Amino acid sequence: MNENIKNSSSVIPFLLLVLGAIIYGSFFSAQSIALKLGVSPLGLAFWQGFLGAIILIFFSLLFREMPKFSWDHVRLYSSISLFAFSIPLIAVSFAAPHVPPGILGLIVTLVPSLTYLFAFLAKLEKFNWLSTSGLAFGLAGVVIIVFSTNSIEGSFSGTWFIIALIAPLGYAASNTAVALIRPAEATTIQLSTGVLCFSVPILLIPMLFVDGFYFFKNTDYQGFSAVLWAGITNIVIFITLFEVIYRRGPVFFSQFNYITPAAALLWAYLIFSENIPFIVWFAIILMIIGLYLANRGTALSLQKGK
Repeated sequence: MNENIKNSSSVIPFLLLVLGAIIYGSFFSAQSIALKLGVSPLGLAFWQGFLGAIILIFFSLLFREMPKFSWDHVRLYSSISLFAFSIPLIAVSFAAPHVPPGILGLIVTLVPSLTYLFAFLAKLEKFNWLSTSGLAFGLAGVVIIVFSTNSIEGSFSGTWFIIALIAPLGYAASNTAVALIRPAEATTIQLSTGVLCFSVPILLIPMLFVDGFYFFKNTDYQGFSAVLWAGITNIVIFITLFEVIYRRGPVFFSQFNYITPAAALLWAYLIFSENIPFIVWFAIILMIIGLYLANRGTALSLQKGK
């Protein structure tokens, strides 16, 4: 196990993962509201990163944990801001009109399996039947949700499908990179602030090329509020990312991508009154079983490693 992983077997990582995924699940509803109210896709991406960075800078000043800018820190900030935030967000935004939503949803759920593969290749994880079974249960639940809530019809471009694959590859690579190159003395607030600050200029460039400097034209305070909430959910995902990977490793964190779709459905039900069929509740139960198995598998591995 890598020295950048704390090997914590407490219940705290489990609670962080579940709570973080539940909060982040509201991102999709906030995004939908913002786009419906006239916010441009690239403007949405930029402003949620910018507002999230401003909020985290405030807390960094408050707790005296401003980001450091040694080579090790800058290497992590730039890697994660590119591969876990900016590039996946842009890739999915451009692929979405050309790839059916059900296929897009299924693509993103490849993250846990890809993370397990990358972590295994990087010798961060050993083969574990419980963890593998947990991943299988989680994937089964997501497949049920995708095929029961989206009609996958018509043909689509193979080129855009490949572009969409950039997102899960980036997320999985970032999960592994955090465990490998996280500076030992860095705090979660420092890292989260650094990543979002680095993402701002990366997202600014494509926005300027496509939309010019977008400043909430053709929308109102509700559109701004939705973007602000989306920015807050991005703060949550990065705090969860760094803290859970530090405590349990990248494969355990990858379960985040199984809980989030279920949480997104629940938020959509609460906000838009969307009905949730029985088959989806069954899928959510499978995800919970998968999370439990993955949690037990990781805990047993940590105990054996002591």
